[in-house]
Amino acid sequence: MYHYQFIHTIAAKVNTVVVTARNITDLREKVKADKISNTHVVEADLVSADSLKAAAAATSSLVNGKIDHLLINGTYLSSTSGLNPTDFAEQPEIFLEELRKSDEANVAGPLFAINAFLPLTIAPWVASSVPYSASKAAGNIVITKFAAELKDGGFIFLSISSGAVVTETLMTAAANFTDAEKGKLQRMFGRMMQNHPEWKGPVASEESVKRILKVVRDFKVEQSGRFISYWGNNTEWL
Repeated sequence: MYHYQFIHTIAAKVNTVVVTARNITDLREKVKADKISNTHVVEADLVSADSLKAAAAATSSLVNGKIDHLLINGTYLSSTSGLNPTDFAEQPEIFLEELRKSDEANVAGPLFAINAFLPLTIAPWVASSVPYSASKAAGNIVITKFAAELKDGGFIFLSISSGAVVTETLMTAAANFTDAEKGKLQRMFGRMMQNHPEWKGPVASEESVKRILKVVRDFKVEQSGRFISYWGNNTEWL
């Protein structure tokens, strides 16, 4: 079993291993039968934030409050994995249900697990716009799947970043920002300008649209499925 191989391999090289599972009884018996003495089995469900928090608390008591590595190996593989995008045309409810299950395990699950165990790690990190970023990344994969399915039909599918754009939505949102949110935005733009001195800030909507349309006109079928910027490449994003 692939997942169990992780236990065998890691336990042979480190002092203490803590592994989580929904069904801990069977796994504990197997670990005991294989005489892997430095491995503890803790109950957890990858799609339950509360369960993972409890698992992290249990883990903390086993490792004196600190872990060196966190491996997330759980996943949900949909029974519809063999279907193409257009196969869902007449069964959208199945797509939505499988998307929900997939997102719970493959997107929310790792997020829940990392948040639960992060206090036990040595190097914390900071990020924002997590739901937006995760959903956009998933959307890019959907575009790639369409490109793969329909490439022989001459279709071009692209995920194009519009860049930083001055929009009415942005301006309305910015007007309601708290001082802390304004400070975060200013720091973000400051880092962008520091790394890219040529960048003068968000562009007007008209400029962004012109660049996107140029990309659409210039791209070829063999380039379908890519995630690119409005400059037409994957190196310039501002």
